[in-house]
Amino acid sequence: MPTHYAKDYGLALGAAGFVQVPAKDTYEAGDVAVIQPATGHPTGHMAMYDGHQWVSDFKQLHGLYPGKTYRKEMPAFEIYRYPAQ
Repeated sequence: MPTHYAKDYGLALGAAGFVQVPAKDTYEAGDVAVIQPATGHPTGHMAMYDGHQWVSDFKQLHGLYPGKTYRKEMPAFEIYRYPAQ
């Protein structure tokens, strides 16, 4: 079954071999954030850390949360990482 909303991608990432890691201030290149909805953004958000900043369909210049509403509300998020082989 396809996943339609960013907020629901945790299971799909797990099925692809990613593991959930504790949310912290130190992220690694390739980490994926699955962020729950904020007011006016019911689908949530996803972004990947490139080693310097979070990137989704744009470079997120203010950190993990993509916009003012997300930064104000700070909804829950999960971090997924593909383990080193």
